[in-house]
Amino acid sequence: MATDPKKSLAPASMAEVVKNDVDRLLQTGLTDFTLRELLGLLISSAGAAERNVYLEDTPVDRPNGFYDRSLQVGSIPVDVRVPRTRNGDFRPVSLPSPYRRGYAGEDQSLLLGLLGSSRSINAAKDALQKMGLARSEQDLERVATSLIEELELRNSRPIHPDLLALFVDGKYVELRDGDKLRSACIYLVVGLGRDGKKQVLSCIARPGRENLEDWKLVLRGLIERGLRRVMIAIQDDFSGLLPITQGLFPNADVQLCVVHMQRNSKTHLSKTDAAEFQQRWHAIKSSWDLEVGNHQFEELCDRFVKAYPTWIGELRKKRQHYLAFLKYPEYMRKSFSTTNVVEAINGQLEIMRRNSGGYFHSDDTLKFKLGLAISSLENGKWRMPNHRIFSVLPQLNAMFQSRFEEVK
Repeated sequence: MATDPKKSLAPASMAEVVKNDVDRLLQTGLTDFTLRELLGLLISSAGAAERNVYLEDTPVDRPNGFYDRSLQVGSIPVDVRVPRTRNGDFRPVSLPSPYRRGYAGEDQSLLLGLLGSSRSINAAKDALQKMGLARSEQDLERVATSLIEELELRNSRPIHPDLLALFVDGKYVELRDGDKLRSACIYLVVGLGRDGKKQVLSCIARPGRENLEDWKLVLRGLIERGLRRVMIAIQDDFSGLLPITQGLFPNADVQLCVVHMQRNSKTHLSKTDAAEFQQRWHAIKSSWDLEVGNHQFEELCDRFVKAYPTWIGELRKKRQHYLAFLKYPEYMRKSFSTTNVVEAINGQLEIMRRNSGGYFHSDDTLKFKLGLAISSLENGKWRMPNHRIFSVLPQLNAMFQSRFEEVK
């Protein structure tokens, strides 16, 4: 997604400064830095990189400098610079939980952080040796291996038969293959359970571009592992995917990601018309019920159909799939209208890709970094339902029960 370069200037500059310092440290050992300073730089760099990705995905927000904070990593006091944004919604996941001064499982956190910021397992081992921590190499290998094994188990273990929502999206990456780079697509599926918790159900990397046959294998695999009833599936409008999802989950609403649709409008419409389209769509998203939204959607299509008949014709055919989110409680409409839940994983993976030089250095490197991104989410911000989901969970479960009682 294109963004104003001014929006990422502050975090990019901070990340570059910290990156140069860390590179200098790894080249010279501890000559110029203490372990305390190293930990501060690593944590500060992770936070700055996180904010950079957040601002790219949230263009309405702005950077707002940094504030200094003292942390405890084991017995070591560490000073870090914490990035801020103007609206206050951003908080680096690399920090301890709110109101905690230190980290739990400090040694594990250090190894995970080093794995996440290194190009490969071997690069992380080299860094440990230069820091005089060679004894930790075996632990680091164990951590990386366990992440890969857990990722593979995640793609095969049984799934609960009932889900409130299914979020489906793909992400392109590049892998090193000898002296060349080859493309791969990561097929990601996140489920929202009836307990309100999110869980990654499938995370599979396949060589080449995103394609329909791979999506068939991924979605059919969910059914083979036990999934039966889904209330709403959220996905982008990848060619041919919609009828497959409808066929596999006939009683589910299928919501096409409205963010992808809004991006496409900028491609198919003139700049002036695209701006008007965005304003009209914003009004539709704010509709108080589905009937009003349908009426406004038809008005939007009527407004642009003469100038852009082909694209508007496709939108009109899929109206119910762009407006399915309006059936649900207001607090959940934003979550159920986009694939942004999957973007939480993609965002962490993007940070790791940049730290790796723009690509992943092997299949195993990609696997353990995927495992690290997923583990940090499920053991962190996804460990409990957020307040929005929790507040409407009884209503969502009542809707689920009502729908599937009718089809018994």
